[in-house]
Amino acid sequence: MSDIPRARRALRKALDADGLFSKDFWIHQALCNMTRKTPAFRVEHDAEPMSNHKRLRARNLRRKGLSLRAIALALNTNIGRVSEAINGKQKGI
Repeated sequence: MSDIPRARRALRKALDADGLFSKDFWIHQALCNMTRKTPAFRVEHDAEPMSNHKRLRARNLRRKGLSLRAIALALNTNIGRVSEAINGKQKGI
């Protein structure tokens, strides 16, 4: 998981380091702290767009208490599209 404050500290230590090995060590530590984990859920790129039917289904599932992630999995779309459908941000998704 990324930890930008820790990466900044490591880069500052690299600037202050004397030897090449020490600089490389701190730069490596900084880079390790700037790497993000891949998301657990990613919708396929060929997922269908949100239709009016899916939009209404998303709203009904949300009223039943399902999470945005669970709704996205059920509708084969992403969480952002589900959120937009539930909140009415876009009509023609």
